[in-house]
Amino acid sequence: MKKLTLLFIAIFAITASTFAQNKPIYINIAFHKLKPGHTIDEAMALEKRWKVIHQKRKSLGLIGAWAVYTIVNEYKSESVDYDYVSMNASDDLNKITQYPADMAAGLLKEDPSFYTLMDDTEKVQSVIRNKITKVLETTGSSNDLNSVILMEMMQVTQQNYFAYMDFERQVKAIQLDRIKAGNIQEWAFSQHLAPISYEGPGQFTTLTFFKDLSKLDFDASSIYINGAKKYMNLTPEQFTKKVGDLRIINQSVLLKYAEGSFN
Repeated sequence: MKKLTLLFIAIFAITASTFAQNKPIYINIAFHKLKPGHTIDEAMALEKRWKVIHQKRKSLGLIGAWAVYTIVNEYKSESVDYDYVSMNASDDLNKITQYPADMAAGLLKEDPSFYTLMDDTEKVQSVIRNKITKVLETTGSSNDLNSVILMEMMQVTQQNYFAYMDFERQVKAIQLDRIKAGNIQEWAFSQHLAPISYEGPGQFTTLTFFKDLSKLDFDASSIYINGAKKYMNLTPEQFTKKVGDLRIINQSVLLKYAEGSFN
């Protein structure tokens, strides 16, 4: 119980209102892989047991929110090498991984089954990597637990790193127009703080929330065309070229809320 860093359960759907104003939002993302012979249902049953621990951490002010998200109908790009994700959100990087000994002792006293929880969990799944990220831009939460969430990991070059950050900050205005048009429900843009590598999945993550799968086929071309002109003074051709020049999408996956602090 001293080190539970391999089993973070946390949140994607989080907004600045969760924390005190003007404080940053940090999210520790864990990527979980099922072990051979085990199922996602087994993993989610274990995550429900972990919920008690994370709710306690939340009550102590160590985290602001947490949740687990599973992949919808295996809709994922070929490079996606995990089976579900969990996240741990806080406004303090020093607290985001803390599991105080006195808290653990109290929980074990209340429920001795926690003694075997780590071993039970390691039999079913493993965390293949963690990412500490910082939310740079968000449109705000739609508070819809049934949303379908498109998570994309963006890879950029060192030369384009800051230019891409500036570009997504401008794109936020277009995302707000998409919300007004009923295309999406919310959007967020995060920067990976550690580990940083210019190989692998990428250095940034975007999250786009849809009411349901049908919204994926919404024709948003006019929104992008008008937004590119209005907010960036770019033609459709210039906008498309800029997107292609600044980044590539290395991983793409559709997720659904499974467990967390919202129910």
